[in-house]
Amino acid sequence: MNDSRAIVIDPIYDEGFKLIFGRENVSEPLLINLLNSIFSGDPIFGNITSVTFVNTERPNEYVDGKGIRYDIKCVTQSNHHFIVEMQKGEQKHFIERCGYYVSRGIAEQGYKGRNEKQKAWNFSLLPVVGVFFCNFHVEGLQKKSLTTARLRDDETGEPIGNSQRYAFIQLPYFKKKEEDCSSGFDQWIYNIKNMGNMQRVSFKTDNDIFAYLESVSDVATLPPAERDIYEACLMRARDYNAVLETAKEKALAAGRAEGRAKGRAEGRAEGRAEGLLEAAERLRANGVNEATIKAWLGI
Repeated sequence: MNDSRAIVIDPIYDEGFKLIFGRENVSEPLLINLLNSIFSGDPIFGNITSVTFVNTERPNEYVDGKGIRYDIKCVTQSNHHFIVEMQKGEQKHFIERCGYYVSRGIAEQGYKGRNEKQKAWNFSLLPVVGVFFCNFHVEGLQKKSLTTARLRDDETGEPIGNSQRYAFIQLPYFKKKEEDCSSGFDQWIYNIKNMGNMQRVSFKTDNDIFAYLESVSDVATLPPAERDIYEACLMRARDYNAVLETAKEKALAAGRAEGRAKGRAEGRAEGRAEGLLEAAERLRANGVNEATIKAWLGI
């Protein structure tokens, strides 16, 4: 951030993202508009009119297992489940992690025996859609801002079912300037990527949703507890960045010192070698044999 005092919430941070898009009775219009912009033109997932937030905690499935916590999980009016995540830092096996999250969303729909209507489960599944914002290049994906994926026939490319859908938004590859953002998707991604640096929201005159985004993102209007959580998140991030910068500077300084020492050592060795060659040539010119030259010069 350019200013030490946050004016507008930065959605690049997990806590900021959840404050903007995951607050019940506050964020629903923003999340609906954002998801519709991502799936614009999709006849199944691009017509969201309402969302209901659900518990983001998912307990472990076995003793000593690891539970997971989604950033945002919601269900639409069509009973489509959306998992929405912001990942600021690069992470190994990120695509596998996303697959695990979506798979958990599918697996938890199953039940043993019969449900409350005395019906046995027949593997009927509601679609689970993973939307993953990434502030880095995801290994395994093409270098573009939006990648959507689903199960497809390898030969024909035809889609197979809708139980699992994915959208990856790689923020570093969105390079449009403000004046070039014409679609709702472009405007959303521009704001998500740049709000923290600019400390303002763009496109407020073009769309009421962004005026609402600005009001929701005003740090000064946050309840004290939520503001404390957000500012603590920023402090942790700044401390972490400071640690990384210090480690980087020390590594560079050590590398430069090592390079200088190596250069001096190589220079001395090179000079000594040249001196020995010159001395050997002079001795040969004076008729000294090779064995004597080697013994005298230690070569």
